[in-house]
Amino acid sequence: MLYQADWLLNPGSPPVRQGWLRVEGGRIVETGSGNLPEGPSKRFAGCALLPGLVNAHCHLELTTLENALEPGKTFPDWVRDLQGLTADYKLPDYRASARAGIERLLRGGCTTVLDVGNSGEALKALAGGPLRAFACVEALGLDPAHAESRFGNALSLARATEATDRFRPGIAPHAPYSCSVELLRSVIGYQQSRGLPVTIHAAESREEAALFASASGPMQAFCKRIYPRAPEHRGTTPIRWLESEGLLPDGALVIHGNTLEDRDMEILARREATVVHCPSSHAFFGHPRFPYDALRAHGVPVCLGTDSLASADSLSMLEQMRLFSKNHPEVAAEEILRMATEAGARALGLGDVAGRLAAGLQADFILARPDGSGRHAMDDPAAAVLASGTFIEQVLIAGVLA
Repeated sequence: MLYQADWLLNPGSPPVRQGWLRVEGGRIVETGSGNLPEGPSKRFAGCALLPGLVNAHCHLELTTLENALEPGKTFPDWVRDLQGLTADYKLPDYRASARAGIERLLRGGCTTVLDVGNSGEALKALAGGPLRAFACVEALGLDPAHAESRFGNALSLARATEATDRFRPGIAPHAPYSCSVELLRSVIGYQQSRGLPVTIHAAESREEAALFASASGPMQAFCKRIYPRAPEHRGTTPIRWLESEGLLPDGALVIHGNTLEDRDMEILARREATVVHCPSSHAFFGHPRFPYDALRAHGVPVCLGTDSLASADSLSMLEQMRLFSKNHPEVAAEEILRMATEAGARALGLGDVAGRLAAGLQADFILARPDGSGRHAMDDPAAAVLASGTFIEQVLIAGVLA
């Protein structure tokens, strides 16, 4: 089947007028422009054809908590509120939440996701759904005596759902302040041994920064309440501490990275790590300005995620791109497109599978219809895609309409 639109957009390449691609057996076998070759075809006038969007960080189990938590609180207070709201959740609640989240991801143009959950129900929902997915069971626990059992419980939940060519289950450590060294080492080792992404929340909040800098503040008090013998860090940062303990593997995904220092960025660059920025969640918590320019100057890739609806107002990757553009107007639309496609695919180890429109890659692509009355119209197609009024008309994964 041939697909053609007014524009074909590929990250890092000039827009192609009247661009088309040919799909056979779920893969792209040819791309071009102008007159279509012979064969069955679909023409989408007024649309841009672009790679499917990659959501590199999500918590689908929390979709039903939309607008349930109050913004502006300290991070520990938000965690306590979250725990209270989910205290009575049963497995079917988490499963229904994850399924609702998948529908929202698709409507926002997502074709690939890395999800993190606690119950294992999101894994089941993703395994039976259309998305290309890495689904991780989160492991956390500060007491080293419980590291083996916490690791085993997470692994058992992950192994309950079988991998497929499109679905890869795994495990993820929560954060350097919520996991013992022993637990971090076990989880990271497992992911590495199976060629799966290592993803960890780090440098997320001011409270976390204070905990590692001076063993002070509400995060330190929160950790001590959970485990009275919680470590007392001083004179460091989450990234520097992970590096010093040998717990920051090459190619890791660092989630949020809102409070990174220059030394942290140097470490991330050396480790070829990627920072996953979640614009809606960043706004919800009122974090300091995301250090995108500094990360770019250090050569640290940045991709995008949605986080959950417990701390964000949208699971649409298109909305995340728009919000990033609003907060960083100096960044070109083409660069933002790359963050949401190729950069995310590479961070997940899928650079030879998705994130671009090229022969040999999976036919994961979307058709976006900009508002023709907008000031961009289709003169600047990447900017038009980000403009208000644009919507996702079709989402195809491995050449199949999702």
